[in-house]
Amino acid sequence: MFEFFWVRAASVWIAVLYIVMGLLLLAFPGASSTLFVWVLAAGAAAYGASHLWRYIQGRRSGGALAGDLFLSILPAAFAGFALLWPEAVLSVLPLVLGSLLLVDGVGKLPLALTAIRDKYPNMVPMILASVIPILLGILIVVNPFQTAKIVVMVFGLSLVADGASDFLTVLLDKRSATPAGK
Repeated sequence: MFEFFWVRAASVWIAVLYIVMGLLLLAFPGASSTLFVWVLAAGAAAYGASHLWRYIQGRRSGGALAGDLFLSILPAAFAGFALLWPEAVLSVLPLVLGSLLLVDGVGKLPLALTAIRDKYPNMVPMILASVIPILLGILIVVNPFQTAKIVVMVFGLSLVADGASDFLTVLLDKRSATPAGK
């Protein structure tokens, strides 16, 4: 198994690529996020352009579909919005996550209060299961832009760790390989 990993030079290059990409995400989380949104906007624009082309072709042949026109306008609007305000697009995910955490914590709050009132023996985990999501949800909703940057940095750190692990595996396997090539 390990020989296959080393024989394929792509494995080493992928490990190095992961490390480089991870370091870039760690060093430039804002720029990396903006670039990601711009690429997403370009993809949406291309998708919209393809449907606009289908709509135009359909009009020429007399069989235009309004759905194609809709599927060209909506992605174009998203692409324009994403190009102008990439931070707003990035902030949506943390806002959704923060809102879900708030709903989860508030939903568990009656159970925690009942556990406190009835002096339930395992009330501490119930309290924590309610309070921690509420606090994290508030923190994320109040500061979605910083949360998005932290998520990008954590992703970059995980890429660095994964790439370093793969690279170390290759090096250790190469070192332990016998001279006969086994």
